[in-house]
Amino acid sequence: MLQAGIGSAKVTAAESLPTRGHLMPDFTLSSSDGKQVSLYDYRGRSNLVLFFAGRTKDSTDSPLLSALAKRCGEIAETDSEVVVVLAESVAQADEFRRMIYFPASVLSDPDMRVHKMVGASGAQAIPAAALYITDRFLEVYAVWRTGSGDRLPDITDVLSWLTYLDSQCPECTQIEWPTDD
Repeated sequence: MLQAGIGSAKVTAAESLPTRGHLMPDFTLSSSDGKQVSLYDYRGRSNLVLFFAGRTKDSTDSPLLSALAKRCGEIAETDSEVVVVLAESVAQADEFRRMIYFPASVLSDPDMRVHKMVGASGAQAIPAAALYITDRFLEVYAVWRTGSGDRLPDITDVLSWLTYLDSQCPECTQIEWPTDD
C-alpha cells in the first residue's frame, strides 16, 4: 500500500509536476557506478534531497551542490540522503561525481525524461535545476524549480527542512500546513 493510502499525501497525477503534499513519482535511472537505481529504493529508508542538476557544464560551479557534497555527513545525521540527477550519460555522471568529490552516486538522465517529469527543464526543454525535499515516504515537503523562476535555497534552508523532517514522528500522517492543489 502506498503511503498516500495511509496518510494524507496525494499521488501525483501522470501529467502533473510533484508539489508539496504529493508523492514523488517513481523512476529508475542508471547510477554513476552503472547500477539501476529506483527512487522507491529509498522509500522507508531516509528523507531525501533530490537535486536535478541539469547538465554538467551548468552544475560544476553550483554553490548549493558544493555545499551538499561538503555537508553530506551533517545531512546523514538527519536520517537523510542526497540524490543528484544529471541530464548526462553514465560516464559523464561518474566524471562529474569524481570532479566535485561527491560522496554518493550520481544518477544519469541522458534523455531528460525524469527532468521533464519533475519540472527540471526550462524553455525549449533545456535542462534546469530543481530541488525537492521529501520525507522517507517520498512525500514532497519543499520544492524549488529554476525553470519556473524559483531561486535554489541555500544550504541552511535545506538543513532546516531536514532537521524539521527528522523531528517528525514517522507514525504521524497529518500535514501541518495546507497543500497546494
